[in-house]
Amino acid sequence: MIGIQILALLFAGWMMYFTYLHFRRKEFGKIEALLWSALWVGLVIVVIWPTSVNFILSTFSISRTFDLVVVVAIMVLFGVTFRNYVLTKRLRKKLEDFSRYEAIRKANKRDV
Repeated sequence: MIGIQILALLFAGWMMYFTYLHFRRKEFGKIEALLWSALWVGLVIVVIWPTSVNFILSTFSISRTFDLVVVVAIMVLFGVTFRNYVLTKRLRKKLEDFSRYEAIRKANKRDV
């Protein structure tokens, strides 16, 4: 095994451990924990057996397993970024609505 594979295995193990910790702290639901764990297990499988994804490589005309990992990583990053953006917009809207409600409520109290 080459150094980058060992590093990838250590990283996947570390991330599985953190996924478990977040699940135990109730910061992740079951589905979230399963999805993240599946991602890390998938990384371990690809690192240990790079030929296990040859059918995907041939289907999409990708020449190296590393290229596939990079493409999938970029897709996951864009997906997570989009999800964070949507959640931030939703939270901002709730905060604005709450602030507006509190301001009106306090203004009404002063008028009475």
